[in-house]
Amino acid sequence: MANRVPLASIQQYSQEHLREVLNTAGHRLTPQREKVLSLFQRLGPGNHLTADDVHHHLKQSGKKVSLATVYRSLKLLVTMRLLDEGEWQEGLRCYELRQGGSKVVHHHMVCMRCDHTEEFTSEVITAASRDVAQVTGFELTEVRLTLRGICRRCRQRSKAAAETVP
Repeated sequence: MANRVPLASIQQYSQEHLREVLNTAGHRLTPQREKVLSLFQRLGPGNHLTADDVHHHLKQSGKKVSLATVYRSLKLLVTMRLLDEGEWQEGLRCYELRQGGSKVVHHHMVCMRCDHTEEFTSEVITAASRDVAQVTGFELTEVRLTLRGICRRCRQRSKAAAETVP
């Protein structure tokens, strides 16, 4: 298994530190990987991007990176624990900058219509997860919950559209 980055604020890591971490694990900080990771560092925690989003952002900023390279880079950066990966909808994977160190465990609410994502924390969910792990004998390595529904904005749009129908 690849070495993993110690849990700390990845947003604050220097490029030299990232290069050292990847080299220690037998990987290079290629220009493409650096571009992908720099995008997440620039956007900061709480921004959720698909591989297509990453590719689009890089392309818009004049950086040439193929979509295949973006996918490979994302996979490695998740393995190295520099990014977190989640599945918002069936088959739609999103990535966000890992918030290591003393971060509070956070969860996501995802709108099934517009993909809007809200992060939230809940000590109740975290405590329940610990209780279940203890009862079942599991050692928790992470707690992640994704709730899916319809956001307030989409519900309001639906209501407004229904009111205009004769």
